[in-house]
Amino acid sequence: MTLAKELIGLGMAPGLASGIGGQYAALTAAGSSQATCTAIGASMVVVASADGTKGLTLPSCEVGAEIWVFNNSGSTCPVYPDASAAIAVAGTGLGTVNAAFSQLTYKTTIYKRVTSTQWLANTSA
Repeated sequence: MTLAKELIGLGMAPGLASGIGGQYAALTAAGSSQATCTAIGASMVVVASADGTKGLTLPSCEVGAEIWVFNNSGSTCPVYPDASAAIAVAGTGLGTVNAAFSQLTYKTTIYKRVTSTQWLANTSA
């Protein structure tokens, strides 16, 4: 998937780059840490094979980017932020740098980049 920052780097106007629709990817969870988990490269993702340890890592991207993840696994899927960032966890504040967010099974979470080091997570009911 081409992220807005990549299009901007090619000379496209920021507003136009941000308005281009995202792409879908079916991913298999892998790894067990921020450095080894499957890297997300699309704005809409369905993940399989999460087992509570195998997970995903969010991309380093522009402020305002949204990544939609549906966990189609029978277990929780750890979703890590990109390096030196944090994901806010409901009821616990802005999260811990480089710590995984536990995405529940059969739930969709929208990850929204709000600063260069902070993601917010909004999970479906």
